[in-house]
Amino acid sequence: MVIVDADRRVQQSLADLLGIGGEVRVVGRASDVRAALETVEETRPDAVLVDPRLPDVEAGVALIRGLETAWPDLRIVLTGWSDTEGHAALSGRQCRYVSKTGSPEDFVSTLVACCSA
Repeated sequence: MVIVDADRRVQQSLADLLGIGGEVRVVGRASDVRAALETVEETRPDAVLVDPRLPDVEAGVALIRGLETAWPDLRIVLTGWSDTEGHAALSGRQCRYVSKTGSPEDFVSTLVACCSA
């Protein structure tokens, strides 16, 4: 999994959380659209966790559309403080959403389910 979030502290916290159970391997992290695309190209993950505010929702939507186009089999999980940000980018894809305000167990179980689907 690649974690894409503008806040490097959030990236590290999410990577640490996922590392505890060991069920999801984080292969890269990025804080902007360009770095995210490069990281996905280099690591070829099964899934990408994206907070669509990079630094604004338009950049996040552009990233999601770019990922969908370049890697149509890539699983995308959106995250954020609100479950409405970035939903326009889902457009029928089998993306999932996990809230940053949910429990750590729910967060991890959603990502595990996505990566094993």
